[in-house]
Amino acid sequence: MIITKRDLLILWVCLQQKFMTLLQIAKMFFPESGDVFHRPMTRVCELVEAGYLSVVVLKVTGKRFYIVTPKGVKLLKKHKLSDGLRAVKKINHLSFEHDEWVTDVRITFEKCLGIAGWIPERVLKKKNVRKKVPDGIVTQYGIQYVIEVEKTLKNKLAYERIFLETCSTHYPEAVILYIAGSETDRLWLKKQAEGWERIYFATMDDFIRMEWELKFENPKGHVIEFGREYQGGAHFNVPEIEAMDGDDGLTDIHEGEQEYLRFKDEDANPK
Repeated sequence: MIITKRDLLILWVCLQQKFMTLLQIAKMFFPESGDVFHRPMTRVCELVEAGYLSVVVLKVTGKRFYIVTPKGVKLLKKHKLSDGLRAVKKINHLSFEHDEWVTDVRITFEKCLGIAGWIPERVLKKKNVRKKVPDGIVTQYGIQYVIEVEKTLKNKLAYERIFLETCSTHYPEAVILYIAGSETDRLWLKKQAEGWERIYFATMDDFIRMEWELKFENPKGHVIEFGREYQGGAHFNVPEIEAMDGDDGLTDIHEGEQEYLRFKDEDANPK
């Protein structure tokens, strides 16, 4: 198998983010492909067959995730792309949804907003395990943005401590961006952050439904607006949201992925 630059990047981001779904890989590395079941799926299957990626299927949902194998990490080390990280042995069933959201946020920043250089949590922990580590950090025009995705809220006292440590101790000059799971959660978090002007809030729905800009608001009502990259950034055809084409009877990307793999296996092993 001839390894391309795109293959290395797929492995690199999968390792950094712990895992990726097929849809995330398609958005991140094949934005020009209108069909997630064609080029993205084909190449991912080839990486799996070559032993660089492995598939993890959650028993509860049947959802498939792709993680980098030790062989894949070895390849990344050869190209100085491993960041000193080891292969993930298993996916945490308690936090996988949060981790999936974090990767979605990274994809939006990089592919839609054109803000690259995302430093993920795993790399930050590797650099300094004692420091409060956020889900990611990006920098634009010299401004550092510390990103936290809050799928599940903590209690009020916890946030009082977290806001103080984040703003005063760990990141005294950065802008802190919180992404909440709902509008209700966003408003509650914003209320807890009263007095902290450098903390801004948005929701995951803002990311999912973003058209041309993405807005974060702080407790005083000040807004930071990120616009799409020049010429509009990437626009995704998301089969989980839009109706799938044809009369194949598939309801979502996960069902389609299973069908693709079943037919592929039947072709390889005819009865």
